Amino acid sequence: GSTKMVFHLLTDSENYFAMKHWFMRNSYNSATVHVENIDEHKQKYVTAGLNNILHLSASEEFRVTIGNGEDALLSPKRTEYLSVFSEAYFCLPQIFSKLKKVIVLDDDVVVQRDLSPLWNLDLEGKVIGAPEFCSVRLGHLNGYLNAGTLDLDACIWMSGLNIIDLEKWRELNLLQQYQERLQR
Repeated sequence: GSTKMVFHLLTDSENYFAMKHWFMRNSYNSATVHVENIDEHKQKYVTAGLNNILHLSASEEFRVTIGNGEDALLSPKRTEYLSVFSEAYFCLPQIFSKLKKVIVLDDDVVVQRDLSPLWNLDLEGKVIGAPEFCSVRLGHLNGYLNAGTLDLDACIWMSGLNIIDLEKWRELNLLQQYQERLQR
């Protein structure tokens, strides 16, 4: 049997009507595209007492400069550009409350092949599956993260492509954990 693909496109108030109109006028074979205004979801979080979420947006980009030696002042440096989860990602299980799993693509990702094998990927009990980016490790970001008990030698992941088990995310209450960490 055929599988129905549904793409949920999150955008802000500024682009919502133009995108909704464009996707209403253009079709994609068996795919359905739902355009959603991410700003409309903000009220849900204020009502739930999560007042720290000021602006729901797509991923955020940062430039991090890393020293390549023992003496950070004298060693050669390199700059890496990181795309990281914004607060909106932490809200995905609430935004898509009826879904069990999602594949998230940033707006700058170019898809060059069929992504359907990702849908059946066994996450082995993990919440997220994503490509590793070992040019930057958590230890490089310790000054930004206050990593505490995290493995500082662990690779970071690229937020441009993620498979997210929304049920597991809800079970672990990661939005609340994020809020608590943010307050600390």
